[in-house]
Amino acid sequence: MSRPRAWRQARADLPALVCLGVLVALLAAVAAAAPPLLDRAAGRALVDRIDAAQDERPLLTRTVTFGQPVTGPSGEGGTRVADDLGSAELDVTNGVPDALDGLLDEPRLQVLVPAATLEGPRAPAALSLLHTGDAPGPAGYAAGRPPRETGAGGPVEIAVSTRTRDALGLRLGQRLALTPRVAQLDTSVVVTGFLRPDPAARFWRGNPLLAVPLPAGRGPAEARALIAPGALDALLDRGLPQLTAEWRLRLEVGEADEEREEAAARFAGDDGRDKLIRALAAYDRASADNFCAASSGPPCLYGSHPAQNPARTDEVQPLVRDFAAEWDQAATVISFAVASVVGVGLAAALVTARLAVRRRLGEHRLRRARGASAAGLALSRAVRYAPVAGAGLAAGYLGAGLLLPSGTSLSPWPAAAVAAAAWLVLPVLTWAAVRDSGPGRDRGTGRARRARAGRRLTAEAAVLLLAAAGVVALRVRGTSGGSASDPLVAAVPVLCGLAVVVLLVRAYPPPLRLLARLAARRRGPLGLLALSRAARDAPAAVLALLVLVATLGAAVFGGLVTGTVEEGRRDALGWRTGGAAAVLTDARTPGAEEALRGAPGVADAVRVRLVRTDLTSTATGLGERGADVLAVDAAALRRADPGSAAAAALAGLGEPTRDGAGRLVLPVLAGGERGEVRTGGTYETEWSGVRVRVAGRLAGEAARDEAFGPLYGAGGAAPGEDRPLLLADAAALAAADRERAADTPRGTAAVLYYGDPAPAALRAAAPGTGYDSPYGQLLIAAEEQAADGDDGVLGAIRGAHALCAALAAALALLTLLVELLLSAPERARTTAYLRLLGLDRRGALALGALQLAPLALAAAAGGLALGLALPAALGPALDLRALTGGPAAPPLSPDHLLTAALTLGLPALVAAAVAADAVTTRRTRRLTALRVGEDR
Repeated sequence: MSRPRAWRQARADLPALVCLGVLVALLAAVAAAAPPLLDRAAGRALVDRIDAAQDERPLLTRTVTFGQPVTGPSGEGGTRVADDLGSAELDVTNGVPDALDGLLDEPRLQVLVPAATLEGPRAPAALSLLHTGDAPGPAGYAAGRPPRETGAGGPVEIAVSTRTRDALGLRLGQRLALTPRVAQLDTSVVVTGFLRPDPAARFWRGNPLLAVPLPAGRGPAEARALIAPGALDALLDRGLPQLTAEWRLRLEVGEADEEREEAAARFAGDDGRDKLIRALAAYDRASADNFCAASSGPPCLYGSHPAQNPARTDEVQPLVRDFAAEWDQAATVISFAVASVVGVGLAAALVTARLAVRRRLGEHRLRRARGASAAGLALSRAVRYAPVAGAGLAAGYLGAGLLLPSGTSLSPWPAAAVAAAAWLVLPVLTWAAVRDSGPGRDRGTGRARRARAGRRLTAEAAVLLLAAAGVVALRVRGTSGGSASDPLVAAVPVLCGLAVVVLLVRAYPPPLRLLARLAARRRGPLGLLALSRAARDAPAAVLALLVLVATLGAAVFGGLVTGTVEEGRRDALGWRTGGAAAVLTDARTPGAEEALRGAPGVADAVRVRLVRTDLTSTATGLGERGADVLAVDAAALRRADPGSAAAAALAGLGEPTRDGAGRLVLPVLAGGERGEVRTGGTYETEWSGVRVRVAGRLAGEAARDEAFGPLYGAGGAAPGEDRPLLLADAAALAAADRERAADTPRGTAAVLYYGDPAPAALRAAAPGTGYDSPYGQLLIAAEEQAADGDDGVLGAIRGAHALCAALAAALALLTLLVELLLSAPERARTTAYLRLLGLDRRGALALGALQLAPLALAAAAGGLALGLALPAALGPALDLRALTGGPAAPPLSPDHLLTAALTLGLPALVAAAVAADAVTTRRTRRLTALRVGEDR
């Protein structure tokens, strides 16, 4: 081949090859960067979860109980408690694995002395004493000073909060007596300072009883005071039998962005989370092994103080496991978006390769007629295209590396796989185009046409069968950990899109032919020509249709899933708080109930109780273990929430009665998915003298009433899901309380508050609520919603779908432009003929738009159907409850405005492609367009 001819061929191929190279680079970058980007997003979301949980309560603790010295009081041959606590701290907090190096903050010691009776000026109170290394300094005192060491025979110095001062009537310098209550302690104390509580500070949130005393109810008021470390020795010397030391550890995930990113990198991916769990488990074992390792024991001694009952808590591991299950489902949802981009990109590469094949088709057919083999021509194109594909792969891989933080490892295999697929399309299409063009072959015979039709039917049947098999396999098998690289997850949306396109290509040409016949009866050729050519070219436009259907389907699916998750999370937050706020507390303790009832904005308050009992049928003797008994004041709940299904179900339930033996019989409604509690049956309970009679069945909506949510939690099992459920009126359960023994457990309770209270007003009314507080835990709906809005998992889903939709739309526009270039010569000749016959430029533009209108409408219908049907087709493989929480899987909640906008945006995208094509081809000369006899 002469150099000028080779140069002309290279110039002819250059635009298509450059476009293919850009597509390879983009696809390689997406395939390479998607997994590490998702892993990094998971790491950031996990860091945020851990940080938020640690603000509420300590997740890692080590606890040891110390007794009285065995070698004499401190100062008489014994050792100081403070020194022995330091030795024990080294044992129970050391042994940090390398994987946790730099992640654990310094242990924070708290030593608690059990409550003794304080003979206060107003009334006796139960006062517990606390020593902590985090105690506020002099600046944190409203009056007085911090406690100091206790002198020989002198009183123990204490400091209390201003709220405790006001509640108990204390003053500076006041000396009071501590007498035995639970602890065998008899000493005097002197008040040296009053602390100023700060509800926003971590120290006060972790010590609610120190901030606010529990008012007197069924017993005396309960309060807590700070002491100096030296007071511990004095208390043990004066009769205190034991004290409890707790070391609270915190995962230091960082306050600055750089530190949080570093922590996110360590927790990224399944490997990072598994490594964290293994390291925490190893740390827990090391703490157990190190306890009293140097003691000859038993008994275990630290200095002169015996130590016993070592305990460890680790709430990080369950948190990480729950997060992993949630992120697996989020990664599955995001994987559909990534797969759609890759699928649209490969379709765009296929259309671009068709353009490159069309440009050289005449030359290749001529060489084929002269004896060249189809495989040889395809191999020649593959060799020439290989440097372009290799350069695109390298550029995409390097670009992905630049997008990611330094130190992130990239796997080359996903990028290489998509680059190889994009590279193969050109030689494969070249072989398919010239294989029937050899000597002695006639592509226009009826036999050849029948062969092509048979191959098309076979391909379409294979696509439909593969799509059905993929959906069934995904529903049966589920996802492999929700990985973004799961091939089945990547293939199913593309196969479903192909199936929809196959059905559309077969479905919409017949109506177009009918419309064309109707248009032939009207004046003007535009409608007839446009509709006839649209029906004739439908099989050739299958790739453009696939791109448009996949683009719209992925966008609609992403909007549907995102909207469902957001709506489901809002419902789950309502389930978590029940109303505007809720306090979780022990059923015996009124806690902050009365204080919050008077908070500004609180309109109603409803108390809900949960107790558990075994049931035994009086008729059959068969039993049901661990039934949940929920009780609520139906009238109060109906006033607070008129739409409550539980309140409606309890209406007309009736009052408790007495049987012939004088036993109290409570009317209840039965529900639950497990266990069989028969309607009309009577059952013995664990409560002496109390039976229950099942008066009716509890509907699902009533069992999942939001009023019960705070007692079960957002991520826990729904009422009746794993055990029998009984619902009673609060008055009936109160009658059972009076009937049964006083020491029978009362279960747990939640007080729900309705109205529109400000979070600050609620916190001010009950500042003592929080972790390990007798006031209970205060949940405020507004705060929960604000925290959920910043959730990293939901943000990753939103961001991934938005980015993938934008990329897919750009690729779709490129594909349409290339598709228009493929048909440009024929359209140009037709337009030139019509222009010679008097058609103006506006009519020519209308002809192009009208010809593509059926394609746009079919793609809009197919993409909308695909996006809306995909969640139902996937079934259990798409478990959105893992992302939302709540008592049940959320119903699909499409964003109608977004769906309509996306559906209408697709014809607009086609119109933009037509306008761009008109701009690029308007300078084509008519004589050039009318030239025939040459393949262009």
